[in-house]
Amino acid sequence: MTDVTEMPRKDVPPPLELVKGRIEEVLPPVAKALVDSGAVAVVDTREPDKFEAGHIDGAVNVPAGENGVESHSESFASRIGEATGGKPALLYCNSGNRSARATDALTNEHSVAEARSLVGGISLWNDLGYPVTGEVIADDEEDEEDES
Repeated sequence: MTDVTEMPRKDVPPPLELVKGRIEEVLPPVAKALVDSGAVAVVDTREPDKFEAGHIDGAVNVPAGENGVESHSESFASRIGEATGGKPALLYCNSGNRSARATDALTNEHSVAEARSLVGGISLWNDLGYPVTGEVIADDEEDEEDES
């Protein structure tokens, strides 16, 4: 029998409740103030096609992969460092789950200080009427995966 404690973390992501309990999440009004003041670098963790269709103004795209699996790699942490230029990172996805997992990996595996996740993702941001470039396309795949 295989010892499940030996399984790589990326293959069995921790429950979202655990992840969200150990990261900093930011509500959209607070995030908007941070973005407007230039205090954070905004990072879209969705796939490039979703980013190209529509994203938060000024965001850069650093995909975290399905269920945030890519966020466990050193290359992801390196790309985040390049994308943020030393500023604190505000990560988002469609609904806030993938970006929460990516924020968790950055904070707890890669020792990246001041990474945070946008509550509700770009969907809530857009629903509140905050500025986006292009049109936000729902990411049904993320929503289905993260409900389990």
